[in-house]
Amino acid sequence: MARAESFKTVLILLVALVGLACVEATTRSPKVQVYTRYPLGSSEPNFLNCFVDGFHPPKIDIQLLKNGKPMEGMIKGDLSFKDDWTFQRLVSAPFTPNSNDIYSCSVNHISMQHPKDVKWDPDN
Repeated sequence: MARAESFKTVLILLVALVGLACVEATTRSPKVQVYTRYPLGSSEPNFLNCFVDGFHPPKIDIQLLKNGKPMEGMIKGDLSFKDDWTFQRLVSAPFTPNSNDIYSCSVNHISMQHPKDVKWDPDN
């Protein structure tokens, strides 16, 4: 009987901790940065990166786009969270920059009315 009571106490504590986490976590919009892994002109094969940070809840859609279409070879890093209960994720794709093409990162999250489209600026 003592074992059942002990299990019940642990279960109640876990539910309480999850409840506290939900109180702490409010809906937050993501911050989006688009940049290359290596400087332009480097001899290394380059990657376009989209770093999305500071969002909650964790469900999010992130797409790297070339001329408005999803880029091939996208790699989505693991979703990780920070001490303030917000999440972050890095999405990258191999690419060879071409001045005739427009590269961007499209992010869709419950905190936004419309997807956010952030263009890559090769001069930054």
